[in-house]
Formats: sequence, structure tokens, C-alpha cells
Amino acid sequence: MNPKHSLLLFLLAVVLHLHGIAQSFRFDHVTGREGLSQSQAYCMLHDSEGYLWIGTQDGLNRFDGSEFTVFKNDPFDSTTLTHNWIWSVEEDRHGDLWIGTFQGLCKYVRKENRFVQYYNKPNDTTTVSGNRTNYVLRDNKKRLWVSSWGSGLSLYNDKTNTFRQFRHNADDQRTISDNYVRVIFCDREGTLWVGTWNGGLNRVVEDANGNVSFQHYYSTENNMFQGGNQITSIAEDTQGNLWIGSYQGGLFQFHKKTNQFRRVPEFVANDINKILGDAQGNIWIGTNNGLKFWDATAQAFRTYHHHPNQASSISSNTIYALLQDRNGMVWVAGNGLDKYDPRKNIFRSYENEPGNNNSLGENSVWSFCEDDEGKIWIGGESGPLNVYDPITGKFRNVTIHDNRGNLAINVQRLIYADSVFWIASFSNGLIRYDKYTGRSRFFLGSHSSALGKTAFIKEVLRDRDGTLWVGTYDEGLIHYDPRTEAVTHYRVSKTDPSGIGSDFVNSIMQDRQGNIWIGFMGGGISVYDKKTSAFTHYRYDRKNANGLSDQMVSSITQESDSIFWICTHSGINRLNVHTGRFQHFFEKDGLANNVAYEMLHDPAGFYWISTNKGLSKFNPQTYTFRNYTKEDGLQDDEFNANASLRSRRGQFYFGGIKGFSVFDPAQIQPDTVPPRLIIQSYSIFDKVFIPRPSLALDYDQNYITIRFAALELSSPEKIRYRYKLEGIDADWIDAGTARLAHYTNLDPGRYTFRVKAANEDGYWTEPGATMNLIIHPPFWKTGWFITLAVVFCGLLIYAGHRYRLEQSLKVERLRNKIASDLHDEVGSSLTRISIYSELVQNGTTAGTESIGYLKNIGTLSREVVSTMSDIVWSIDNRYDTVEALILRMKDFASEMLQARNITLEFHTGKFDPTKTLDPATKQNIYLIFKEAVNNIVKHAHATRVAILFSDDKGALTLTIQDNGKGLPTDSSGKGHGLRNMKRRAGAIGATLTFVQEAGTTIHVHGRSL
Repeated sequence: MNPKHSLLLFLLAVVLHLHGIAQSFRFDHVTGREGLSQSQAYCMLHDSEGYLWIGTQDGLNRFDGSEFTVFKNDPFDSTTLTHNWIWSVEEDRHGDLWIGTFQGLCKYVRKENRFVQYYNKPNDTTTVSGNRTNYVLRDNKKRLWVSSWGSGLSLYNDKTNTFRQFRHNADDQRTISDNYVRVIFCDREGTLWVGTWNGGLNRVVEDANGNVSFQHYYSTENNMFQGGNQITSIAEDTQGNLWIGSYQGGLFQFHKKTNQFRRVPEFVANDINKILGDAQGNIWIGTNNGLKFWDATAQAFRTYHHHPNQASSISSNTIYALLQDRNGMVWVAGNGLDKYDPRKNIFRSYENEPGNNNSLGENSVWSFCEDDEGKIWIGGESGPLNVYDPITGKFRNVTIHDNRGNLAINVQRLIYADSVFWIASFSNGLIRYDKYTGRSRFFLGSHSSALGKTAFIKEVLRDRDGTLWVGTYDEGLIHYDPRTEAVTHYRVSKTDPSGIGSDFVNSIMQDRQGNIWIGFMGGGISVYDKKTSAFTHYRYDRKNANGLSDQMVSSITQESDSIFWICTHSGINRLNVHTGRFQHFFEKDGLANNVAYEMLHDPAGFYWISTNKGLSKFNPQTYTFRNYTKEDGLQDDEFNANASLRSRRGQFYFGGIKGFSVFDPAQIQPDTVPPRLIIQSYSIFDKVFIPRPSLALDYDQNYITIRFAALELSSPEKIRYRYKLEGIDADWIDAGTARLAHYTNLDPGRYTFRVKAANEDGYWTEPGATMNLIIHPPFWKTGWFITLAVVFCGLLIYAGHRYRLEQSLKVERLRNKIASDLHDEVGSSLTRISIYSELVQNGTTAGTESIGYLKNIGTLSREVVSTMSDIVWSIDNRYDTVEALILRMKDFASEMLQARNITLEFHTGKFDPTKTLDPATKQNIYLIFKEAVNNIVKHAHATRVAILFSDDKGALTLTIQDNGKGLPTDSSGKGHGLRNMKRRAGAIGATLTFVQEAGTTIHVHGRSL
């Protein structure tokens, strides 16, 4: 063949293959059920932090991949949006967002979580040009341009917080061609293009001095821009060409090098709303009649429409906004929000499309087989076989029947060799079909052996020797030689334990040694050695932890001479035939689901396992799994037994309940880029705050919830998290998919919160996101307070020591005083008694004189008793209260004065009767009082005595007044006398005065008790 022709055929195959891939685009949908405030979106932005912002007719939405935060206008709050109908959103160089709405422009100050509103002031040219701000754009100089519908264009100066206005002037051709601006676009060279509603296209020209003028491109009858003055959208491809959508004239291309416009056919008027040029050079065009895709490689347009019966089709045929985010996903917004993820479209999935004869005939796929032309034959639950052409991506149906009316339906297995298909039907037995002659042979009812009696065939295997092994549902195993028509039937025999293990065959495999492995529905595994004609059995035994994990065996795959892998309804098993031991892998080990159906081995050494909950990629070296689900583009999470195939081109096919999926395992590489992770907020007692790198809290703010998120817009449900609070958690806490961390009753101190996130391929963010946390202690646990407390406690201890020392000194002084009193008063009296006694005893005195001595002895004895009583009373702590002092004073005065017929008036003022007095104070007051009363009795010749004892207004008052003749002025020098009274008054901090007027008044005045 001519090499050029070979190259052309190869390129044609590539183009047609891409066509097939394009037709399999799958879209995921985001709706109000996920939290979107309104389905009709007009603008989108992927910001520098990783959030997706969506502007709708009812609010601004911030999406982190899992949850929405909705911002809305409050008419009476100037820190909210200017209006809920959002037309445009853009991010400035500071990370703040600018939002154009139906009624004004506003800026979202991210760090403060508030909006700043901007409105046009008619007489102020430094304000925004109008209030219907329908487009906001940041150019390559990081300046913001704002269009206002009907009011021209504005350029924002962030240094002065002012705007520069540009309006149409009919007398000046250098001004903008129309005040109704629909779109602003900045190309890769930094040139600004402005599309207007009535004035065509404008190129912004700016000189070195900052002077701005506009170059106009109008539609005229003599150029290719005819009918295109109403510009709706502008985009740029990777070649630098502009793609321009026009309301009147469809789609145009502008080649900047030639300065020429070219109309793109197939587009009609009133059709184009938005154009996007993606990073791969493709062009996405949102129209009023579906989504159009220009495949830059195939140089062809594809159209995607909404199909009510196809869940993966776009949500709406009317498209208003398009965006390719930083991860390569394309977002489509119209009457609904959709996303196209190229990583999920690595799995091309096919399902039945009602009304499309070129689609898969039915969704329940049970078997695959590849013919000699590379076409894939597909058996299903009912109807004809489907033949899929992987080059064109198209399907055709083949109905197989015989002249008796039998149909090849419920096809469990297909095998092909030498232009002949052998078909295992679960309703019509074994079928032979010649691909080229179209002749079929149904063995059911036409063969004299067991094949003619068996309708339920589950499996068929072509031996290397050309014979067939046929597995039935309830008739055991049949060996059939098509050349001789010889049939051998293997069934369970109660008398022969060496026979086959079950009559219910589920799978058959031939190993490298030629042995036949049979998996049963309820009987484990039997291995048939063709040399010895003997069976070896592996059965499930619940008591054998190293045995087969389940009696239901779906498929068997050989890894090496000694290692076999078995898919069961209870996980997968690794069998070492040399040891006879099984190693098990279940959901808890990472397998997608314990019901495992088929295993395919790829060239890189991985196994791909179909289950009831998705597809598992298994690494037999590390024993780790990576699981894929419907969210990744598979036909569904649930697959079917037997439905797997590795084609000669290296494509893997897996069938399930919603069609089948096909992929090249070499193209499915792990995502080695960890997700971007941020701390979104923190809450204290349910009050939410914007996070800061360092956070200081009071001691009673120790109940904190921290919210974090990996801003992953593709598969957020597969992101896993770990976190720890250094100072509390000894190790990382596995949070799974949860995005919250709760901590309660944190002790004062310094902490560091750390969080990591891993993508679905197990790549973790390093070092992750952090937030420093300080819990301030209460003031009584601060250093200064503790220091003061220690000092204060020291002072208290010192004061206590001083107090005890003072008390000891007081006791010592009291002891000295008692000793002195005993010596002075009691000792002196006892000496005198002793002298008088000796005089009486010696007989040297006369009788009268002796009587006088004896009287003196009696008097002195009574004084000693009284003095001793006073001393004992003064040191007895039971009488240390004010009440006890007053009672003793009253008792003494009454006893002394009544004996002399002297009237007593005793008055007490304001006292706390329970107050405790120290012994010295108590004794001194009492002895002053006693001395005064004794003097009255002995010397005053009074008939009335008035006593006032009070403690009022912070002063002690003791007044003793009599109506006698008064005391001699020198009486203080006799005995203890008045001098002793003054000394005692001084000891308690009081003064003692005498007043000689109509008797004698003794007045004691001092500090309060």
C-alpha cells in the first residue's frame, strides 16, 4: 500500500475515533438540590482561591465543589449586593470580586465578608458610567473595565477609587461606537475588544500617555462582517484568531494577521449567546439550540442537545455562559448548570438512546466478543446482538434465529474462532453462528446429547484443542467436540466424590497447563486435570480462615503458574496452588464492593475488577485499590458477570445494567496533584467567623468548630481529610470525607490546627493548611495575677506570722502582767496576811490589837480571792465577748453599791454582744471600772451612781458619775489609785479624765472595741 494512503487512512481513523469520543461527552448536573440559588445562570468565575462563582437571576453563588454559599441583596443594607440579578463577576488583583448587577456595581471585600456598592452620580464623571453594569473584565494590566448597558464603558482606578468614563459621541469617530456594550474581551496580546449591540466591534487603542480611542469594525454590504453589528460574545483560539458571535449574523472568525473576517457556516441568526476557547484549542459555543463544539483536531463541529431520557446530556438547549476552570473542566450554564470533566470522559460509556438506531440496542449488557475485524459483539438480556465499531463509534444489530423460530437472546457468553460464534444462551441453549454465511444452529431440541436438552447455558469455553466446554445452570459441565459431535457429560455424583463439585456452573477458565477451572454458583471451584481426568476441589469452609471466602465464584484469572485470582460474592481471593492457601480482599481492604464479577489484567500489571459498586483498579504489589464509579463516567456503579473483554487494541470493555464502558487503561493515570486546601471558617458557639492565620480567644471561647475544604470541583465526594490540633491530638485524626473539626473545653494555651486533604488517587497536600490558636487564660491564671497572688500569699503568711508573734507577745505580756498582778496585789496581800498572822500567833499583841489583825487578815483574804477571781476571769476565753464583760461589770457594780445602799443606773449603748475582745483589753476596761467603783464605795459617800458604757460611731465611751463629795486630788498616789487607772486607759488607747462637779465624773474615751 502507498505510504501516503496509509497515513491518510490512519488520520481518517483518528478523526473518526475522535468523533466517537466526542459523541460520548457526559455532563454532570448541579441544581437547586445541591444548593444553587436559581437555575438560570449568566456568568461564572473560577477565582484565585479555587472557588467557583455563579451569577444567577436570584443571587450570587460561591461553590467549593460540595456546598454553596449564597449572597443576596438586602435593600436596607449597603454592605450587601446591589441587586440579586447578577450579570457579571470578575476578580481584581487584590483578590476581591467585582459584581455587575441589574442595578449597580459592587465589590466583595473578601477579608471582611462584605460588599461595597458603587452607583452612578449624574453630575460626577468619576463614578461608574451607569447602574446597569452588565460586564466586568480585568485586562492584562490588571485594570478593571466596566460596561453599563446604555451608558458606555468605565475604567476603574484602584488608587483613587474613581472611574474614567467612555461614551459614544456621534461627532467623534475615536469614541466608542455604541453605548450599549454587550461584551468586553482582552486577547493574549493585551488588546481590548468591545462588542456593542448596535455599533459592531471596537478595538481599544491606548497610546503611551494613556489616551484611549476606539477603532470601529462595522458591518457593511461590502465586507464579511455583514449582518454582524449586534455582537454577543468574543473568544480567542490557541492560534490567536478571534471567534465572534453575532445576534444577527451568526458566527465569524477574525484573523488578526490578515485583518480579515470569515463567516462560519452552519450558524444562523439569533443563535449565539456565549463563546469559549479552551486550553486545548477547541471552541465551545453556547446557542439557543444546544451546545456546539468545534473539535480543533478533527476540524469539525459536534452538537450536544438536551435529551430527557439521557441523564448525562446537557440540562438545557439554551446556553448563556461558558467557563473552563483551572483544572480543565468546562462549565455550561443556561437553564441549569452542567460540568464536563475530561478526566471522567476517559471512560467512554454507551447506553441505549431511544429513537437512535445507531445506539446500543439495550442497556443490560451480559457479554462481549471481538471478531476478526476488531468489531465488538455484545450480548444482552433480550433482543438481537449488537455489533459495535470502535472506529466509527456506531452500532448495528444482528438477529440470530433458526427456521424453528428460536432467537439468540439472554446471551451469557460469546466466543469467536474461525468465522464462527459460539453463543451461550440462558433460554435457548448452545448456539453456533457463522458470521459470513449467516447460518445458525440451535442445539436445543436438535442434538441427541445433553446439549439438546439443556436450555440454560451460562458459560462456554473453547479449549486450545478446538473442543468446547459448556457450563450449564443445572446440568453440570458438558464437553463437546464439534468435529466428531462427541459429548462427555460431567455431573455431581453422590457415589463418586472425585467427580465435579456442582451442577450449577458459573464460569470456566483454562490455565496455562491446560487444566480446566470451573467456578460454581454454590459449589466453590473444581479443577479438571485432562491428563488424569480427575477433579480437585476448593470449597468454602467457614472454619477455615485460609480457605475460599465464598461458594459463589464469578470468575477465575491466572497470574502465574502458582497464583490464581478468584472473584466471588464475598470479595476477591488470591490462591497459591502450591500451599493451597487463600488470601482475601474485601471492602474493608479498599475493594469497591464484595460482590466481584470480572478481572482484567493490564500491561502495567494492574487488575481491573468489576463489582456492584463500581470498578476497582488493584495493585497486586501493594495490595491497594483505586475505585471508579458512575461519577467518573462509568455506565453505572453496577456491573454484570461475564461482561468483560480486553480487545486486541488494548481497550477494556465492562458491561453493566446501563450499557457498557470502554477505556484504555494506559490513559488512566493517577492524579499526582493534591487538592488545594483552605480553612473556610471557624465557629465559636455557632457564631461563624472568617479565618485568620492566627486566632486569639478568651478562656470562655474554648468551644470551637473549624470548617475546611479542598476546593475540588471534579469529584469532591472522594476527597479524604486528616487533621490534628497540636497540643491536643497526639496523632492525625482520619476525618474521612467530613469537613469539620470540633474541639470543646480547650485549656488555655497555644495550639496549631493542621489539616491535610488527599485526592482520589491518594496524593496528600503537604504541608496542608494551618491556623494558630491561642486560648488566653482567665486573669486569675495569668502570670501577673499569679505573681501578685504569690506576693499576696507571702504577705498573708508574713502577716499571719507577725500576728502569731504579736499574739505570743500578748500572751507573754499577759503572763508577765498576771505575774506582776499576783506579785503586786496578791503577793503583797499575802505578805501582809502572813505578818498579821505571825503577830497574832506570837502573842505579843493585846487582845484588841489581835482582833484588829484578824480583821485585817479577813479583809486581805477577801481581796486576794477577788483579785484571783478577776485574774482567772480575764484569761478565761469563754468570757472574751463584750456581753460577758458587760455582765461582769453589772454584777460587780450591783454587788458593791447595793451593799452600801447606793442606787445604780447602768446604761449600755450600741454594741455587738458577740464581738470577741482580747484578754488585755477586756481586763484593763474591767479593772478601770472596778477601781472607779471601789473608790466611790470607799471615799465618795455617794447615794447614786450612773454608769454609761457604749461603743458608738467608732469610739469607746465609759462614763462613771456619782453624787458624792468628790475625790481628793492626791488620791492618785495612794495604792493603785487613779494613776493606775490612767495607765490602764493608756494601754487600750484611751484617755481618762476627772470632773469634780456635784460629785465626781470619770470619763474614759478611746478607739472602738
